[in-house]
Amino acid sequence: MPRSKRQRLVTLSKVSKKGREWKEGVIENVREAAEKYPTAYVFRYKDMKNNTFKQIREKLRDSSRFFLGSNKVLQVSLGREPSDEVRENIHNLVPFLKGHVGLMFTELTEEQVKRELCSIREPEFAKSGHAATKTISFSEGPLEGPSGRLEHTLEPTLRKHGMPTRLNKGVVDLVTDFTLCTKGEALSPAQAALLRVFGVKMAVFRMKLVCKWHDGDFQTLAKDEDTDEEEDSEEEDVAFR
Repeated sequence: MPRSKRQRLVTLSKVSKKGREWKEGVIENVREAAEKYPTAYVFRYKDMKNNTFKQIREKLRDSSRFFLGSNKVLQVSLGREPSDEVRENIHNLVPFLKGHVGLMFTELTEEQVKRELCSIREPEFAKSGHAATKTISFSEGPLEGPSGRLEHTLEPTLRKHGMPTRLNKGVVDLVTDFTLCTKGEALSPAQAALLRVFGVKMAVFRMKLVCKWHDGDFQTLAKDEDTDEEEDSEEEDVAFR
């Protein structure tokens, strides 16, 4: 009997998400930046918005360099102990490289960095697990999105994610009243997908500085927590008719 093509042996040691060359490249780049720039920050971010962050990197490319990715690789790059650190006392940044954080090397003053990073408040679509900031409900009848009537091609997607819909002469109809999410409750993957369809953004991309290294001196700037101290703004519930 012919051997199934699915029954193939795979050497797991050859299956690498990020190869050795990639890691060595990151380590080299981080160490070069540490030698070049007088100041380094660990910053924490919440609800990352890639396009906005790319704009920041581009704007500051002549004065700063950013690194995001594997925190363990960044830790190795800086040196975890005084004996292997790349600059004096820069190993003090390492304990803060955990969770949703990044590394910034810069020539800018602290005030300039705060102005560029900490002032950002960019609305973003919430992901699964995010607490709903308001209750979203829909009344029975034709459904509308951010640009008016929904395209009929969206109906199967809405139904797939739990909305009781049907097509009525090319119009997407809601069969009965429906609450998409309730304020304070964690969003499911289906709810997060539906909020995207209706253009509702419940998350806010923001950044804050956690700690700073400058020419051998280390300083803590904020609490080392994943939770943000700032309260989300109160939002009114929304009912679609």
